[in-house]
This record gives sequence, structure tokens and C-alpha cells, in this order.
Amino acid sequence: MGGQALGYGPPELVTCGRDGCVRVWDVRQEDAPVAAFEPAHGSNIRDCWCVAIGNSYNDEDRCVLAGYDNGDVKMFDLKMNQLRWETNVKNGVCGVQFDRRDIQMNKFAVTCLESQFHVFDARTQHPQKAGAWAQI
Repeated sequence: MGGQALGYGPPELVTCGRDGCVRVWDVRQEDAPVAAFEPAHGSNIRDCWCVAIGNSYNDEDRCVLAGYDNGDVKMFDLKMNQLRWETNVKNGVCGVQFDRRDIQMNKFAVTCLESQFHVFDARTQHPQKAGAWAQI
């Protein structure tokens, strides 16, 4: 579960689960998420292990990072309500985190099984090559 307690925008929580869904909840609303990102019908459903919210530097823009058991890392754009970027780090993703939630995206970290972590430059996203990153 990831959440937003500072910065701009509404107070939101992000959840994920074994069904592969990532849901964004506004704590002021009951019963239904304000956004949901679900696997395509008929696709291979992977467990989503972790989420984080960031890029909350104004009232309109926010992004959600999600990490999956097969090494997938996906970034969802809440303003456009769509997948913005994805890559695979070849190992189960245990944690994802923006450097700061309340500023324009700069970098984010992805931690994996077997003590691996990757740091991505969020300013240079490439749809096929995953942008600038370092594995440590």
C-alpha cells in the first residue's frame, strides 16, 4: 500500500494484490476506487507486490509505480488513466519508491529479491529501452 499525505492533490491510498490490480482510493470517498488498473482480459495475471505514488507536484499530475512478482515494473499516469511506462528487471520486485513524492519526477528506486536494486532516471523514459538506470 502506498499513500499521499503531503504535496498536492487529494489524499489518496494505492493498493495492489494477487489479482494483478492496482487501485487508487480517495480516503474521502467510500466503497469504490477512483482509479483501477487491471490486467487485460485473458492475459497471464501476475501478483502485484508493491506500489508507490509520486510526481505530485501540482493538483493535476500524479503517477503510480507498481512492482510485480515476475520483475515487471509499471508506471501508471493518473491524469491520463493509462500505462505510461514499463520494464522488466528480471527478478521479483519487493519495493518501489520515488525519490520524493511532492516534486516533479526525478528518479525512483526498485528493490528486488536476492538483494538487488535498480535506480531509474524518471526524466529519460524510453518505451523500449527503459531509459537511464543503474543496477546495484
